[in-house]
Amino acid sequence: MNYLEHSSRSSRRSDDATGGRIRRSRFGVLLPLVCASVLLVPAIANAQAAAPAPAPMPPPTTPAPATTDAAPMPPPAEAAPAAPAPATAPEAIPKTQSEVAIPPPPDTAGPTTPNEAMPSTATEEKLPPINVAAWLRIGARFQGATDPKKINDQQMDNIYGELHAGGKITKNVSVVFNLNANGLSQNAQIEDAIIGFDIVDEFHVWVGQELVPVDRANYGGPFFTVPWNYPGFLTVGGTTTVMAPHEGQNGRNAGVTLWGDVGAGKFKYAVGMFDNGNVASSPLVSGRISAAFIGEETGYFGNASYFGDKNILSLGLGGQYQKNGSTGGTGVDPKNFGEFNADLLGEFKLGDSGGWVTGDAAFYHFAGTNEAIHNAFYVMAAIATPKVGIGNIQPSVRYQWGRGEDQNGVPAIKASAVDVGLDYLIKGPALRLIANYQHVDLGGTVIGNAIQLGAQAIFF
Repeated sequence: MNYLEHSSRSSRRSDDATGGRIRRSRFGVLLPLVCASVLLVPAIANAQAAAPAPAPMPPPTTPAPATTDAAPMPPPAEAAPAAPAPATAPEAIPKTQSEVAIPPPPDTAGPTTPNEAMPSTATEEKLPPINVAAWLRIGARFQGATDPKKINDQQMDNIYGELHAGGKITKNVSVVFNLNANGLSQNAQIEDAIIGFDIVDEFHVWVGQELVPVDRANYGGPFFTVPWNYPGFLTVGGTTTVMAPHEGQNGRNAGVTLWGDVGAGKFKYAVGMFDNGNVASSPLVSGRISAAFIGEETGYFGNASYFGDKNILSLGLGGQYQKNGSTGGTGVDPKNFGEFNADLLGEFKLGDSGGWVTGDAAFYHFAGTNEAIHNAFYVMAAIATPKVGIGNIQPSVRYQWGRGEDQNGVPAIKASAVDVGLDYLIKGPALRLIANYQHVDLGGTVIGNAIQLGAQAIFF
C-alpha cells in the first residue's frame, strides 16, 4: 500500500465515523481516549529508546520570526552526547551522480507511486554518434602525351574525393552512405548505400550497394594500400589491361552479403550475390575467407597495410562465379566466368623504433574463354623508418604480372608493371605525401613511363 492510498483510506474511515452516532456520553468519549493513551505511551517510549538520538541542531544565527498562527514548539527531548561536528558544512558535500541525474517527481494531484514519478534510464539504448568523414586524393603525372615512354609532359591525373557517413539506427541495425566525386571528369555518384543487420559479430547481413568481397586489394582500396596506384589495372595512354576480379565501379556492386568475424577477428568470412539490378544477366557470386595467424582483423572493410599499428600475418582465399559472365565484347558469345585468388599480408613492427616492414602478395586465376588475362600476380615490399621530423619515410617496390591466352590456348597478352614509391607518412594513411615512378609494359609495343606526385588526406 503506498502513502497516498493509505491517506485516502484513512480519510474515508474518518468520514464514516463522523456520520455515525453523534450523541455520546462524556464517559463514552473519555474511556476510549484513556485506553488509547495507556497503549500508546509505552509504545512511543520504546520506539524512542530503540531509535538513535538525533544530533542537536545548531542554534540559528538569527532568531526565526514569530507567527501568530504557528503552534508553540515543544521543548526538545534530552539528547545523547553530540558527535563531533563535520569539518565541512553540509552544502560543501558534492551530490552523487544519481542525485543529479534523477529529477524530483512531478507535483501531480492524481495518485501515483514513486517509481512512476522517476523516469527509467537504465534500459535506454545508448547508440554511438553518427560518423562522418572526408577522404581526398590529389595527384599529378609526368608522362609524354604523344610518346608515353618519355617523361616530358605533365597533367593532373587524380582529383578524387569521398564523403562518408554511417551510424546505427538501433543496436543491431547500421547504415552506411558514402558518396564519391572525380574532379577531372566532373562526375559524382553514390559509392556505398548499405543497411546492415548486425545480429552478432559472427553473423551480419548487409544489403545495398557495397564492396564486393573477393580479395584484399578490394577491401583495402587505394587509400589503405602502400603503393599509390591500385593493383590490377595497367594503363598506358588510352589502353588499359585489367587483371582483377569482376566488380563494378569503385569495386562495388548492388546485392546482399553475409559476413562475420569468428574468434575476435582471427577468422573472417564473407559471401555475396550481386546483379546491379540487371535481371537479364545471372548474378555474380563472390566470396572470401581469411585467417590471421598473428594479430587480428575485425570488421567488414579491410586494409592492405596497417601502417605500423599492429603486427599481422594473414592469409586470404577468394573466388567468384557468374553464368555467362565471361563476355569478351560485342559479337562474342558469352561463356561462364570463374575466378580464384589467394593473398598473404605480413606486417611487423621493428621493435620500439617506430618503424615497420610490410610484405603483400596475391595470385589470381581467371577461368573463362573470353578473359584477356588468365593468370596474374603481384608482390610488394616496403619498409618504414622511425620518425624523421613529423613523419615516417617509407620506400616501397611492387611488381605486377599477367598473362592471357586465346581460345586455342596460345599466349596472346602479356602485361607487367613496376612501381617504385617513396612516401612520407605524416599520420599514416590519414595524411601522406608520395612520389612514385611507374613502368608499364602491355606486350612489348605499348610501354609507358611516368613519375607521379600525390597527396592523400582522411578527415574523420
